[in-house]
Amino acid sequence: MYLQVVGASIDDIKQINQSNADSIAFCKNPEVGGLTPSLDDILLANQVVQKPINIMIRTSEHGFVFTEYELKKQIRTIEMISELANISGIVVGVLNDDFSINEKFLEEVNKVKKHLKVTFHQAFDQAKDFKKALKILEKYKVDLVLTSIGINPEQDLEVLKELKNLKTSVEILITGLTVKDHLKQALTVSKDFQIDLIARVEPNWNAKISIDNINDFKSWKDE
Repeated sequence: MYLQVVGASIDDIKQINQSNADSIAFCKNPEVGGLTPSLDDILLANQVVQKPINIMIRTSEHGFVFTEYELKKQIRTIEMISELANISGIVVGVLNDDFSINEKFLEEVNKVKKHLKVTFHQAFDQAKDFKKALKILEKYKVDLVLTSIGINPEQDLEVLKELKNLKTSVEILITGLTVKDHLKQALTVSKDFQIDLIARVEPNWNAKISIDNINDFKSWKDE
């Protein structure tokens, strides 16, 4: 299992460094789905991180359709991050008004990302055609797509199986799992997982990171 943990502060990153997590997704305001951290925090993360780290690129909490100014700001941020040696990747997600993938934005990302791996986040879950969306992500060489197991896990897993059967180069990163029974089913679709609140001592974003919770989740597959 490959396990990524969401961190929302420099202290979170330092704690996750000590766990068995494989990578970190770094954002601010995770309670609204995550926004881009401040430049100062990104620079600090580059200094303290000891694992692969992916930076959220999202300038507004109001959905996944952005103004031209916001899109340019996101591209400029990616360009800056691409100069930082210890930042491994970025997490992006931009849709058009009709809930299709914004291909023009992905074109611009590829022009400036350099070594950075690209994850397309849960904006994917709002795409109007999942299969077409996944093919578009493959076209623009997106490495991973983040998608949720929600309130209907069995139904969601069936959709994920359909996506897996498309056999694209895009890896599926699953989030939203909270119980072991669903993990066993999810492992038939992907070996890549992301956890957020269950990585904390209490299920709220103000609680501290729990190294034990992270390591316990990592060991679920062995039970």
